[in-house]
Amino acid sequence: MVRQGRAGLLGFRPDVAGSHWSRAVQVDVAALNWQERAILLGECKWGTDAVGRDVLRELVEVKTPRVLKDLPDGGQGWQVHHALYARAGFTGATQAAAQAGAVTLVDLAALAAGLQAS
Repeated sequence: MVRQGRAGLLGFRPDVAGSHWSRAVQVDVAALNWQERAILLGECKWGTDAVGRDVLRELVEVKTPRVLKDLPDGGQGWQVHHALYARAGFTGATQAAAQAGAVTLVDLAALAAGLQAS
């Protein structure tokens, strides 16, 4: 995440990257820039089936508000980015929903290519 941010691929440069765990929510990927008030939230799915739209919907509609609520200021005024990472790729419905919502989709081939390039 930090390398992708430095390369200009996230829309911001994260200060920290990792995961987010609280009593209310768990998110696989969280990258933040405190000064810019920008955050990327993502889920990783390494199963053998293409990731369905339900995973994207849960990330955006359920998990994101809970993560923002966990921020010291309640998440007010933050620029939120989303990403899904999947070994087996994404269903057509997921791809369409991601495009409509400006969500980054990263399959195994793209992840491997990105790691080799950095």
